[in-house]
Amino acid sequence: MLLQLEGISVHYGAIEALNDLSLTVEKGEIVALIGANGAGKSTTLWTISGLVRPRKGRIIFDGKEITRMPPNRIVSLGIGHVPEGRRVFATMTVQENLEMGAYVTKGGAAMREAMRRVFNRFPRLEERKNQLAGTLSGGEQQMLAIGRALMSRPKLLLMDEPSMGLAPMLVREIFAIIKELNEQGTTILLVEQNAHMALSIARRGYVLETGSITLSGPASELAGNPEVRRAYLGA
Repeated sequence: MLLQLEGISVHYGAIEALNDLSLTVEKGEIVALIGANGAGKSTTLWTISGLVRPRKGRIIFDGKEITRMPPNRIVSLGIGHVPEGRRVFATMTVQENLEMGAYVTKGGAAMREAMRRVFNRFPRLEERKNQLAGTLSGGEQQMLAIGRALMSRPKLLLMDEPSMGLAPMLVREIFAIIKELNEQGTTILLVEQNAHMALSIARRGYVLETGSITLSGPASELAGNPEVRRAYLGA
């Protein structure tokens, strides 16, 4: 088991965002986490990344408990996070954004190798490496956000709404990239409003409602579940 959340509860003041949430991600999987806006999907990823501290429960990653670890330590252990809305540094160049993703990398040679890998995967980023990130298209900014997370060579990639705001053609391109990353060895926990696309590439899935897991199972079974189809697939 690469990742395990056990009984996680998170509060924002008096508001309970996650309630006794448990889920697992095995090495090599794509696991989809779907649910309505406000269900707690982003909070789940923030909690794994150490950006939010749970009130109860524990998180195990690659055999180590990371529940109380600071975010930089969690990144160094092998968890990358592609945030909702891309969150690129708009006034910095593409290359500078990628360098920010390599702050846990030891030595210039390791950073250069990571940069080479990202540019091989995303040639458009290399073409625009001296361009300000804020001037990129939405699809290019999403590629930059993914590339920045890949600079730390993660074992597990947390992806939060990668298709948000993109045209259908770009959505298909981004999902093809996600599938390719997984086929090349990166485990992925995917939060995505486009439940149809998410379940089409995932091995397993969880449905999150008001901070609790209400359904889970193989992605193909969830895609065929009448409740899921009615609530999230428009059927």
